[in-house]
Amino acid sequence: MLSDLNDGTKYYYKINTFDSDGNEYEGNVYSFETLPRPKISSVRIQQVANTAQSTLLITWTTNTEVSSVVSFYPSGRPAEIRDEVNVALTKGEHRMIIRSLLPQTDYVLVVKGRDKAGNEATSDTQRVTTATDTRPPQVSDLRVEGTNVQTSSSSTQQESTAQLLVSWNTDEPATSQVEFGEGTGANYAQKTQEDANLTLNHLVIISSLTPSKVYHLRSLSRDKVGNLGNSIDTVTITPKATENAFNLVVTNLREAFGFLGGM
Repeated sequence: MLSDLNDGTKYYYKINTFDSDGNEYEGNVYSFETLPRPKISSVRIQQVANTAQSTLLITWTTNTEVSSVVSFYPSGRPAEIRDEVNVALTKGEHRMIIRSLLPQTDYVLVVKGRDKAGNEATSDTQRVTTATDTRPPQVSDLRVEGTNVQTSSSSTQQESTAQLLVSWNTDEPATSQVEFGEGTGANYAQKTQEDANLTLNHLVIISSLTPSKVYHLRSLSRDKVGNLGNSIDTVTITPKATENAFNLVVTNLREAFGFLGGM
């Protein structure tokens, strides 16, 4: 066992043997090179712009092939530590993107790496404050579907109203609301109640609308810090009113037999 060797160093050695009479026989000269101990340097932290949530790009350099690990947590809250890991062994430049960070928050960050022999390198502790979140949620895949709803106005009569089912997606968790108005234009006379649940997939139902009428609408979504995003204005026509089953039967009988005129 050869101990206390320097890492990343070439050593020469030979093995001499002795017989029972004490005669020494010189062996050949051989060499070996110890593995260099992994080291992390040039750690750089950059804010990534125009992302749904605060995002950081971490880059660093290593002298040997090691894995890529970034451990991070909000300052003063080590119990919330998270790791981003890439097990691929890389020498030279490493890159790691850290997503879904809290805006305007101090973070503690450490870069690590382990080589194939299990030796670990650790950077100095890094500190960074994430940027203020000023970007609104991006709305996509807006869809509008119309349906009729039968409502009873008396024991024998039914009236039909229309409703619109509005769905869309956002690229970050956000609230759900729709503003709308009759006809076309830029005036939105009404709004649905805001659903404060933060979600990526949204569905809002606008009820008690007039059948066969033109409406225009747009979706509204507000992220955790209050940035408001909206869809483009969309024009739609509510479905045509349908007769109830009793009136349809009477109409068919009248057309078939030419009576029941007094009903």
